Amino acid sequence: MKNIITLFSIVLICSFYSCTTNRYIYTASPPNDPYFTKKGESKVAGYYSSSGDGVHPTVKSDGMDIQTAYSLTDHWAITASYFYRRENDVYNYNSYSQPFDSSFVKYKRNLFEAGGGYFVPLNTKKSITANLYVGIAAGKFTFNDVGIDGNGLSYTRFHNSNIRKLFFQPAINFSPGKYIRFSFILKSSYVRYNNVRTSYTQEEQEYFSINNIDKKTFNFIEPAWSFQFGLPKYSWVKLDLIVSGVYTSPLHQPNIRTNNSSVGLSFDLSKHMENKTSLN
Repeated sequence: MKNIITLFSIVLICSFYSCTTNRYIYTASPPNDPYFTKKGESKVAGYYSSSGDGVHPTVKSDGMDIQTAYSLTDHWAITASYFYRRENDVYNYNSYSQPFDSSFVKYKRNLFEAGGGYFVPLNTKKSITANLYVGIAAGKFTFNDVGIDGNGLSYTRFHNSNIRKLFFQPAINFSPGKYIRFSFILKSSYVRYNNVRTSYTQEEQEYFSINNIDKKTFNFIEPAWSFQFGLPKYSWVKLDLIVSGVYTSPLHQPNIRTNNSSVGLSFDLSKHMENKTSLN
């Protein structure tokens, strides 16, 4: 009885939502781009991130990002980030009954990232800086797929993979005023998929373009715009807005979520300590 109710719920959800037959192996995320100009500056930030929700409340693509950074010298800094996503997709293929008729796909993504880089002011006011960060990341992407197949029977599938990543991240940061900063970032990531485990058949993997990704490396280009807005009474707190995307080579086109928007707060704890010291 429970299985019948579950299948009925899937069919009901699918009646509200129709989409293409994607199974996503990657999604856009905000880059960690600190606005450093000198030694001893810090960044601790938390963001709510989303690639946009569907027309039905069950369809979601959101999560959180936590980022930290610290400038060791007037030109060198270290960074660290944590990426977390929970995504739900619903598909109703209507006349496209192969391989499945209706599907409910749940994703889970976790990724830890560490890096370091060089920053240098391009003018005497230090209002424009050039930055280059490089780093590595490791994590796991999984998704579970349940629904009704082309024969009207229930089915379940899963797909798990370990992720390793090497990235290069050049950026130009601008600080035109006391309460606003913005930057353009062009991140290039080399993502390798290892230890892929799946219950999809070979035919299904080919249909969803998730075949032959085990022990393969993909290059993803991830441009982003970052905006920071200051708070007059709290100079060490900033409101951040980041719009990012991801693209890949036309020679191989795996399914990817191509856009992401993030909003959150970043804190410069070193400046907060300076303010407390000056008050004392």
